[in-house]
Amino acid sequence: MGRLKKNQLVVVLILALLSALEPFSIDLYLPGFLKIAQYYYTDLKAVQFSISTFLAGFAVGQLFWGTISDRYGRKWPTILSLLLFIAATMACIYAANIEQFWIARFFQAFAGCAGVVIARAVVNEYFDQADTMQIFSLLAIIAGVAPIIGPVAGNFLVSHFNWQSTFVTLLVLGVICLVAVVLFLPETKSKTLTKRGNLLGEFKIILRDKTFVKYTLIGSLTYSILMIYLANAPYLIMEYGALSSQNFSYIFAVNAIGLVLGAWFSNSILSRWWTVRQIIRGTVFVGLAFSVVFLALCIGKQPIEALLVPLFFVVLTLGILFPTTTKLALEPFHANSGSASALLGSLQLLVTFFLSALTNIIPVDLLVLTGLALFICHLLYVLCFWIAEPTSESTSN
Repeated sequence: MGRLKKNQLVVVLILALLSALEPFSIDLYLPGFLKIAQYYYTDLKAVQFSISTFLAGFAVGQLFWGTISDRYGRKWPTILSLLLFIAATMACIYAANIEQFWIARFFQAFAGCAGVVIARAVVNEYFDQADTMQIFSLLAIIAGVAPIIGPVAGNFLVSHFNWQSTFVTLLVLGVICLVAVVLFLPETKSKTLTKRGNLLGEFKIILRDKTFVKYTLIGSLTYSILMIYLANAPYLIMEYGALSSQNFSYIFAVNAIGLVLGAWFSNSILSRWWTVRQIIRGTVFVGLAFSVVFLALCIGKQPIEALLVPLFFVVLTLGILFPTTTKLALEPFHANSGSASALLGSLQLLVTFFLSALTNIIPVDLLVLTGLALFICHLLYVLCFWIAEPTSESTSN
């Protein structure tokens, strides 16, 4: 990002912090599940439900903050969301029972997701089109780094302090974000823009754009594949593969590095020779090939060492697709880029929920089900290319 000015680099840093807030809110407290269960005299299943309430807040919050930021600007909604995030994080620390903890996690996600939604809108408005790919790649890299740093940092905090220390860390991060936004984040939404219609009318306008629909669906399937991998990785590696938890953390870190490499590769290497649309098309078919190999190995009950090779390359393709699909999905929008960003994020969660429910009813063992779920997602990738765009696929980006 050598072409960016100093003030632009400051904005990039702030957007990076805002984008890190949500994934760290998920990953940092995971090592403390057992201590949380003991603290509230409950079981792990009840603690795991806090992830569900968090995702619910994440889905609802994106729609709210995206629309609000389109009407009232990017900066003040971000400040308001961070104040609410700080308050919700304090509620997590001082929750008297597990039910209060669930509610606090819901509002923590509801508030924290504003950073992710508004960051995408700011990138779309503040930077030149030539630079947006770089910035989206950086945000994808942050999303890939969080699963590496989060559990490791969380394990250190829980081992040396108590489980509340993970939320104290999130509280400090929220305060840092708040100060940075107040002092340095410019208002990127044009004040000359008039207010649009109601919420449903806003989303109807966005969904009429076939470019948005096409690349949002591909991005949603990409998110679904990542969630399928995250949900099944402990079973694949520790139960089926009979590897230790330490080896699991190593393998998890390697695959997370693959996600980061994919985001870097798409921006620094592939973009030199191909347009963004060509990169997406090629990556989709490469991912489909590796998903076929992975499914075949799962059906053949091959050793975990064999399964990990195609799985790594599947995860690597996700790193390529996250920034590229986000760029193309949001590219047609400026006046309502916040709503478009919110709708993109909410559709990711909706598609993931639908595919998870659909694949879980297939009567096969968990190993084959994992391979089959990844294959179905990649097959749906290909079907997305039947959705025509207003402009030619050969259009340069």
